[in-house]
Amino acid sequence: MRLLPCFKSHYLAASTLFFIGGISSSVLFAADSLGQPNDDEWKFTLKNAYINRDFENPAIKDAGSWSQSASLFYTSKMRDTPLEIADKPLTIGVDASVQYAVRLSNDRHVADTVLPFDTQTKSQASDYLKHGATLKLGYDKTLLKVGELWLDLPVTSIDYSRQLLTSYWGENLKSQITDRFNVEVGRVEKVSPRNQEGFHKFAFTANGVTKYSDGLNYIDLRYQFTPTLKGEYYFGNMENLFNKHYVGLDHSWKQQNFTLNSKFKYFYAKNDGNTFNIEVQNIGLLETLKVKNHTFGLGYQEITGKSAYPIPDGFLPETYFINWNTTGFFKKDERSYHFIYGYDFKDYVPGLNAMVKYVYGNHFKATNGSKNMESESDIIVNYAFQQPYLKGLSLQYIRIDYGIKTGNDFGEDRFFINYSKKF
Repeated sequence: MRLLPCFKSHYLAASTLFFIGGISSSVLFAADSLGQPNDDEWKFTLKNAYINRDFENPAIKDAGSWSQSASLFYTSKMRDTPLEIADKPLTIGVDASVQYAVRLSNDRHVADTVLPFDTQTKSQASDYLKHGATLKLGYDKTLLKVGELWLDLPVTSIDYSRQLLTSYWGENLKSQITDRFNVEVGRVEKVSPRNQEGFHKFAFTANGVTKYSDGLNYIDLRYQFTPTLKGEYYFGNMENLFNKHYVGLDHSWKQQNFTLNSKFKYFYAKNDGNTFNIEVQNIGLLETLKVKNHTFGLGYQEITGKSAYPIPDGFLPETYFINWNTTGFFKKDERSYHFIYGYDFKDYVPGLNAMVKYVYGNHFKATNGSKNMESESDIIVNYAFQQPYLKGLSLQYIRIDYGIKTGNDFGEDRFFINYSKKF
């Protein structure tokens, strides 16, 4: 069973997997059963991000920016205290983060979802700063965190796809009940979106109406049924906005020459209170076949119910979706199909891999009531330098082409230079 999540900042792998849909990067350091490192860890990262979205409609301003960030993350090991229960000590630890980014490009006076944007002055911020800290208390195979949280769950995932990272503020308790069964419960009071400083209340907007929530209460259960089959159930109550249920199954079939991974995902959301008319389901299937250096993927996702699937404000991606892309594909009644092909060039150019993805969505309507359809094509190229003196340096290029029958087409380029150093 996948261990309960700890913070991950491997930008290269995570950004690629963000586009695959619902797959998380691996833990990059030795850790205990609750994802805590065996030694104190400092991680310093640099990220140079160029993002440009070019709309075909000349009446819409192109969006984007060029920025540079420097971030430092500290994760402590758990240290014994003098207090003991049943001959087992209580443990304590602290985590902390500082993220800073500066704009290198001219102000385009348009919101680009990367940098903070002042709607009154219509200006992009020249720089911005995010920081947080976490107190950790542990006992045996149970861990309590209070403060800044890095979560890999429905509703609350980390967004690696732009510049600075999304984080959350609240409390959560993780416990490894058995070798197969993990439980996590928590209350998330605020969120620090990728393009904002500080922590803010959750919000949701529909039909021009915005409402706020005092917090998200959730429980997440994960169970390893067999060595090849694991399951997950999640329930989240976003107070005064909506409730969300998630059920997921993940099966891997490994043979000598190939590996077949199958994912089933079911989401159900319903309004909490009478402000919004929300009742919607999302059902998704994904088959991924790996043969030597090749990866093939085929996915299907269907939205059914009274509304589009609700996503909180603040550009918070639902990376658990089968078809989460730049444009989401979660409109009311939408059916979407995606196709993936990836290749690892390790036999020819170690450190180089590439992926192409195509998603087609239909069966939904435009705002004028006409039948609509949309598509997105992505090309993702990654290169991690292999030379010892360049260890930790990587490049990523993403090309996105989006088209819609009734709406605004665009092309987008993203180029990242990432550097990471652990000590």
